[in-house]
Amino acid sequence: MGLKYTLAATLNALLRPLGARLERNDAPQAWQMTELVKRHAATVRQLHALFGEQNASLPATSGREELLANLVGTQVSEALWMIRALHEALAAPGDICEFGIAEGATSALLANEIRTTDRRLWLFDSFEGLSRPTAEDVLIDDIFQLGSMDAYAGKMSYPEAAARGRVAAVGFPASRLEIVPGFIETSIRGARLPKAVAFAYVDFDFYEPILVALRFLRKVMPAGGRIVVDDYGFFSAGAQQAVDEFVDECDGQFTLQLPQPYYGHFAELICQRAADSRFSD
Repeated sequence: MGLKYTLAATLNALLRPLGARLERNDAPQAWQMTELVKRHAATVRQLHALFGEQNASLPATSGREELLANLVGTQVSEALWMIRALHEALAAPGDICEFGIAEGATSALLANEIRTTDRRLWLFDSFEGLSRPTAEDVLIDDIFQLGSMDAYAGKMSYPEAAARGRVAAVGFPASRLEIVPGFIETSIRGARLPKAVAFAYVDFDFYEPILVALRFLRKVMPAGGRIVVDDYGFFSAGAQQAVDEFVDECDGQFTLQLPQPYYGHFAELICQRAADSRFSD
């Protein structure tokens, strides 16, 4: 049985508890929810084990399965890909960044993976929700059924304290956590920024903030560094356009790797060489 079939079957199992089998008229709602949580956790364990068997570069990390089971808005399959990329990127020098952190569930996952290292974790978010979309942000998937792209401005706003709490809960040292508030177009011009970045997860949804984040990372990422960009070909067309434009303008500095569709909608960028002096100002 191939890995593609196995993962697809397991992902289907993850969704199955949401079906009619749990909708028993004689079963209390609490029982249904308990069963759903149990089955979800079991499927996460299966996915984790399968992925680990196929990826020798993924070390064991305590607490990972629970954090995977509690992700919000990120598929478990994408998260597994992301942490594999993170550990491969740790061969390069630099800190870890997340651009667009929402409630901080993915932030906690990243923090847990680097808890025993000396790397700093940088979290960038407006804490005011999504930015205003631009003309490039054509609506592909109306995930909240809002009817238009413009209606998403300001959505998905969460307080900074939520992310801080999740990261603290995994035992990540507060002295190695850096939170940069504000829309990226402004905050990236501040003095408090990482000097080198080995790995970044970019989840800004829209064209302009994604491209701003990628162009910053181009200046500070060493060879061997990796970037995972969420929503490639999903939600807003601007995410894919930003990634594709960035790869083209980098002239071979970054290569683009796309996962099989069953992993989710995202892209991985692998840095082949550090930026030259033209991009280091």
